[in-house]
Amino acid sequence: MSVLDHVCLDKVDVRHMTEDELSRLGVRLVNQAEVILQCLHCEETWEPLLDSGGKLPPGYWKCPAGCNR
Repeated sequence: MSVLDHVCLDKVDVRHMTEDELSRLGVRLVNQAEVILQCLHCEETWEPLLDSGGKLPPGYWKCPAGCNR
């Protein structure tokens, strides 16, 4: 994945993505209200920390185990 792809993904809110878009990233949204993600490869779950404005941090969609980097 190119740097440009990463920049574009970091500006898209996972809460507004379709299941197909999420699966292309290798994740699924387990809980929309709390923004809990799950890796489709290793099934690890994580909850990205939102900033003070409620926005997701850069790289929020990356599996902590490194499956979809």
